[in-house]
Amino acid sequence: MPDEIEQSPDLGLLHDSVDGRGTGPRSSSLRDRFLKGTAWVFSGKVAASILALALNAVLARLLSPPELGAYFTVLSVVMIGSSIGQLGLDLAVVRLVAAAIGTGDAGRARSAIRSVFTYGVIGSVGVGLLLAAGLGQWMAHHVFRSSLIAAAIPLAAGWLVAWGLQSLVIETFRGFQRFDLATVLDSVFIYGVCTALFGSMWIAGRHLSLRTVVLALAIVTGVAALIGGRLILRLSHGGEDDAGPARATVVAPGELFTLAWPLLVTNITLFLVGAGIDLWVLSAFRPQSDVALYGAAIRLVAFVSTPFIILQGVAPPLVAELYAQGKRADLERAVRAIATLGGLPAAPALLLFVVLGRTILSAVFGPFYGQAGTILAILSAGRLIAVWTGSSGVALIMTGHQKAMMNINLIAGAISLAGGIALAPHFGGVGVATATSVGVALNNLLQLVYARRLVGIWTHADLSPTRLRAFLRRKAAGGATIERSGS
Repeated sequence: MPDEIEQSPDLGLLHDSVDGRGTGPRSSSLRDRFLKGTAWVFSGKVAASILALALNAVLARLLSPPELGAYFTVLSVVMIGSSIGQLGLDLAVVRLVAAAIGTGDAGRARSAIRSVFTYGVIGSVGVGLLLAAGLGQWMAHHVFRSSLIAAAIPLAAGWLVAWGLQSLVIETFRGFQRFDLATVLDSVFIYGVCTALFGSMWIAGRHLSLRTVVLALAIVTGVAALIGGRLILRLSHGGEDDAGPARATVVAPGELFTLAWPLLVTNITLFLVGAGIDLWVLSAFRPQSDVALYGAAIRLVAFVSTPFIILQGVAPPLVAELYAQGKRADLERAVRAIATLGGLPAAPALLLFVVLGRTILSAVFGPFYGQAGTILAILSAGRLIAVWTGSSGVALIMTGHQKAMMNINLIAGAISLAGGIALAPHFGGVGVATATSVGVALNNLLQLVYARRLVGIWTHADLSPTRLRAFLRRKAAGGATIERSGS
């Protein structure tokens, strides 16, 4: 596989642009790259969504409701901790690599990758050690009040480190627009292996502990990160052999962290808008069995936005490249097409969850989880608004307006968190879901407005089928072909 990477059209640019063998503008159009990337991301996300649902369904039968609730809480701790450990470099590497490749500066792309992984390892290991050294136990005993979570914390620290590095690997491949590698080495690999492992144990009638589940996930995530890291390392060495290190354009630490620190704050504040902190709030006020109900609803509500998430996986490098090339009209057409295609299935999915949520939850996770039907409907409504507003957050981040994104998340996150804390003691999961959906809606509507104000583009779904067909047929307004500028 490493040899195939170096010969590929996209990553081959790294070598061609360095040694002078480039042949000018690439012939692939924006529409072609959009559809090619979408095909990979679509297939991977569909497979990952099915495998993730299967994995959680199996875990719901291997673990008791309190154990499953503790698992969901530990997962949210790992997600938030790994996001902090990445120092905002996961989004920074997409923008730096995509913009460098789009402008033909392959040396700058290599320099960005080296810096990102150097600081990313330091940050991830640091946060993991902090969690293992006492912070995790304090949270388990004094915030979540769960001995199950306390027992799993040392293993969760290792999972956190593996998750952080795995995310940097995947985002690096996305920066190169190698969505095939990003897709295979991301959730498909991890969910596939773990679903097969846990599924075989369920069929055999085994009962697993929470510690065993966390250990297995940490190991599989670490293996995926090592495989991806090896491929990136091989690619980087190959480029240096061709070009020589003296010709590399260096990304200075000051430049890197000027870009990354608002993204770090943005990543953290995203969790305040319900992407993890809602589970913490509920876990602090209610038993872990209630957390299990809420966590099961979260897993299903993802299906409302799955088509949009699939298409959004293509957006960051395209946004960074087109903005760097000054193609603002093409940029708006692309992001609105993403929102439109992703939003089409969202309304039927939402309606299905509102009408049959209890039945679906019972069928997937077991009869106990049918109680979360109301929670599922409320969370789905908030997610629908997020899908309709499109890739506004990506547009802000990938065009240098990460501070605006940070401020928006802080405002919406504070409202969501305060609402969850106020409602959780009296209304449980329904109250937390309501506060979360309000925060999500406010966050995405503000992003939409500021993307228009700062970037000059709308990102919401386009109800005009004519413009969508024009984009998919490679036609811009006025009939011009949308081509990619040379590198």
